[in-house]
Amino acid sequence: MFRRTALALLVAAGLAITSPLAIASHGPKPASASGSCSVSGNVVSASGLPSDELINFMGSDSSRSWSWALGYTSDGTWSVSVPPPNGSTTYQFVSRTWGPDGSKYSVFASCSA
Repeated sequence: MFRRTALALLVAAGLAITSPLAIASHGPKPASASGSCSVSGNVVSASGLPSDELINFMGSDSSRSWSWALGYTSDGTWSVSVPPPNGSTTYQFVSRTWGPDGSKYSVFASCSA
Protein backbone atom coordinates (compact mmCIF):
# COMPACT_ATOMS: atom_id res chain seq x y z
CA MET A 1 0.00 0.00 0.00
CA PHE A 2 2.82 2.38 0.93
CA ARG A 3 4.55 1.77 -2.43
CA ARG A 4 1.37 2.61 -4.39
CA THR A 5 0.90 5.81 -2.41
CA ALA A 6 4.55 6.78 -2.86
CA LEU A 7 4.36 6.05 -6.59
CA ALA A 8 1.16 8.09 -6.93
CA LEU A 9 2.81 11.02 -5.13
CA LEU A 10 5.89 10.82 -7.38
CA VAL A 11 3.75 10.81 -10.51
CA ALA A 12 1.69 13.75 -9.24
CA ALA A 13 4.84 15.69 -8.35
CA GLY A 14 6.30 14.98 -11.78
CA LEU A 15 3.16 16.24 -13.48
CA ALA A 16 3.09 19.35 -11.33
CA ILE A 17 6.67 20.16 -12.27
CA THR A 18 6.33 19.49 -16.02
CA SER A 19 2.86 20.97 -16.57
CA PRO A 20 4.02 24.62 -16.75
CA LEU A 21 6.65 23.59 -19.28
CA ALA A 22 4.09 21.82 -21.42
CA ILE A 23 1.79 24.81 -21.33
CA ALA A 24 4.62 27.21 -22.15
CA SER A 25 5.67 25.15 -25.16
CA HIS A 26 2.20 25.58 -26.65
CA GLY A 27 2.22 29.34 -26.21
CA PRO A 28 2.40 31.92 -28.96
CA LYS A 29 5.22 31.64 -31.45
CA PRO A 30 7.26 34.65 -32.57
CA ALA A 31 5.68 36.92 -35.16
CA SER A 32 6.42 35.64 -38.64
CA ALA A 33 4.51 36.73 -41.71
CA SER A 34 5.83 33.88 -43.83
CA GLY A 35 2.55 33.24 -45.66
CA SER A 36 1.17 35.15 -48.60
CA CYS A 37 -2.15 36.94 -48.90
CA SER A 38 -4.16 38.33 -51.82
CA VAL A 39 -7.46 40.12 -52.37
CA SER A 40 -9.76 39.45 -55.31
CA GLY A 41 -13.07 41.28 -55.16
CA ASN A 42 -14.62 40.45 -51.80
CA VAL A 43 -12.47 37.37 -51.14
CA VAL A 44 -9.20 37.41 -49.21
CA SER A 45 -7.04 34.30 -49.64
CA ALA A 46 -3.90 33.19 -47.85
CA SER A 47 -1.40 30.38 -48.30
CA GLY A 48 1.61 29.28 -46.29
CA LEU A 49 -0.36 29.39 -43.02
CA PRO A 50 0.68 27.05 -40.20
CA SER A 51 -1.37 23.86 -40.00
CA ASP A 52 -0.80 23.35 -36.28
CA GLU A 53 -2.15 26.64 -34.92
CA LEU A 54 -5.52 28.31 -34.60
CA ILE A 55 -6.01 30.87 -37.36
CA ASN A 56 -7.86 34.15 -36.74
CA PHE A 57 -8.71 36.75 -39.37
CA MET A 58 -8.54 40.51 -38.79
CA GLY A 59 -9.43 43.45 -40.95
CA SER A 60 -9.37 47.20 -40.55
CA ASP A 61 -10.19 50.25 -42.61
CA SER A 62 -10.51 53.96 -41.87
CA SER A 63 -13.74 53.55 -39.89
CA ARG A 64 -13.67 50.12 -38.20
CA SER A 65 -11.81 46.96 -37.23
CA TRP A 66 -13.13 43.42 -37.05
CA SER A 67 -11.92 39.91 -36.39
CA TRP A 68 -13.16 36.34 -36.81
CA ALA A 69 -11.93 33.05 -35.43
CA LEU A 70 -11.48 30.72 -38.40
CA GLY A 71 -10.07 27.47 -37.02
CA TYR A 72 -7.33 25.14 -38.22
CA THR A 73 -6.20 24.51 -41.79
CA SER A 74 -4.89 21.13 -42.90
CA ASP A 75 -3.18 22.46 -46.04
CA GLY A 76 -2.04 25.95 -45.01
CA THR A 77 -4.63 27.82 -47.12
CA TRP A 78 -7.76 29.78 -46.30
CA SER A 79 -10.20 32.02 -48.19
CA VAL A 80 -12.56 34.46 -46.47
CA SER A 81 -15.46 36.46 -47.90
CA VAL A 82 -15.29 40.04 -46.65
CA PRO A 83 -17.60 43.05 -46.81
CA PRO A 84 -16.88 45.67 -49.47
CA PRO A 85 -13.86 47.74 -48.40
CA ASN A 86 -14.36 51.24 -47.06
CA GLY A 87 -11.24 52.92 -48.42
CA SER A 88 -7.81 51.40 -47.86
CA THR A 89 -8.28 48.12 -45.98
CA THR A 90 -5.73 45.83 -44.33
CA TYR A 91 -6.35 42.11 -43.82
CA GLN A 92 -4.35 39.78 -41.59
CA PHE A 93 -4.36 36.04 -40.89
CA VAL A 94 -3.05 35.81 -37.32
CA SER A 95 -2.44 33.44 -34.39
CA ARG A 96 -4.60 33.11 -31.35
CA THR A 97 -4.54 36.31 -29.34
CA TRP A 98 -3.26 36.93 -25.82
CA GLY A 99 -2.55 39.85 -23.53
CA PRO A 100 -4.86 42.68 -22.53
CA ASP A 101 -8.08 42.46 -24.57
CA GLY A 102 -6.36 40.11 -27.05
CA SER A 103 -4.05 42.87 -28.21
CA LYS A 104 -1.08 40.59 -28.94
CA TYR A 105 -0.79 38.05 -31.74
CA SER A 106 1.58 36.76 -34.41
CA VAL A 107 0.88 37.70 -38.04
CA PHE A 108 1.07 34.78 -40.50
CA ALA A 109 0.01 36.67 -43.66
CA SER A 110 -1.05 40.25 -44.40
CA CYS A 111 -2.31 42.17 -47.42
CA SER A 112 -4.13 45.38 -48.30
CA ALA A 113 -6.75 46.49 -50.80
